[in-house]
Amino acid sequence: MIDLLQTLGTGILVGLVYALLGLCIVIIFKASEAFNFAIGEFLIIGSFLFYTLFFNETIPWYKALQLGTVIFIFFSFILFYDKNFRWRIALPLGITAGFLIYCFFFFGLKLSTLIASPILRFAVAFPLGLLAAGLVGAMVERVTIKPLLGRSPISMTIVTLGLGFLLRASVQLIWGSHSYPFFLDLPDITLEFGELLFLSDPIWAGILSLLIFSMVIVFLFRTRWGLAIRATSEDQAKAMAFGINARFILLIVWGISALCIAVAGIMISNFGALQVGMGFVGLRAIPVVLIGGMDSIGGALIGGILVGICEAAAGAYIEPLGLVGFKEVAPYLLLLIVLFIRPYGLFGTVRIERV
Repeated sequence: MIDLLQTLGTGILVGLVYALLGLCIVIIFKASEAFNFAIGEFLIIGSFLFYTLFFNETIPWYKALQLGTVIFIFFSFILFYDKNFRWRIALPLGITAGFLIYCFFFFGLKLSTLIASPILRFAVAFPLGLLAAGLVGAMVERVTIKPLLGRSPISMTIVTLGLGFLLRASVQLIWGSHSYPFFLDLPDITLEFGELLFLSDPIWAGILSLLIFSMVIVFLFRTRWGLAIRATSEDQAKAMAFGINARFILLIVWGISALCIAVAGIMISNFGALQVGMGFVGLRAIPVVLIGGMDSIGGALIGGILVGICEAAAGAYIEPLGLVGFKEVAPYLLLLIVLFIRPYGLFGTVRIERV
């Protein structure tokens, strides 16, 4: 019985991180009916941005210069084609953005020197890293997704496949393929109840994931912007008819999604080491959203917890029998079982199409 409770508790804590990944897929799907297959790459980018801030990691000047130049081109291009910005505004802002990116990656912010306490440094680096990840998500949406607005959602989905390869190659070019030690040194909140033991890192991962999940829910259901996002999710044409800027809403959605993915990436990296290959963890969002329902935010939470428990149970009870690596396959077997019973997921909207 103790082993079962230990497995359930561990699975729930990890499942909350998976639920956050599932939420990122759901809000993009509800806004554009497109599936973001680049979620693993956004997870890597968010983790590396936070790592650069928290551990004061810098890169050589020639890589920083190339990155700054790319940011300048993209930033100026995005602003130039906005009716509110022309070259007199787009060019100076683009140069400023490129220069700041160059300084950030080449010199660093020296947070480890300025702030000795790991807790205070985390309190500063965490929101800054999430903001940077959100800006990357917004920039990617302006360059790759916005031109496809109004076309088939399949087009956007296919673009995210290519986008994933591009982002992964870019991260590998900047930071390399080797592993980076990742240890946040947060306060120890390990819980021990008799023979039950829950380590500090999984607890922090569950708490922060649930906190960010709750903040997104509050934003969606208690703010005017959230109301506009939900209206756009229901029907883009009607929302635009009522004066809602669907293009800007999609920008906000991608920014929020990239921010949430970064949180999950930071928590997952804290379990071990940070490396480019950890992007495969983002694929856990696929069984999460398909089990819970592609258009259900609550389903993402339930689906994430179920996937986490399934993975933990497979690792605790099935792998010791000799089936090493079975916990990697178990969530997808659970997905097949659920889809055989409920093809639209546990909480997904059933759609009946007549032909």
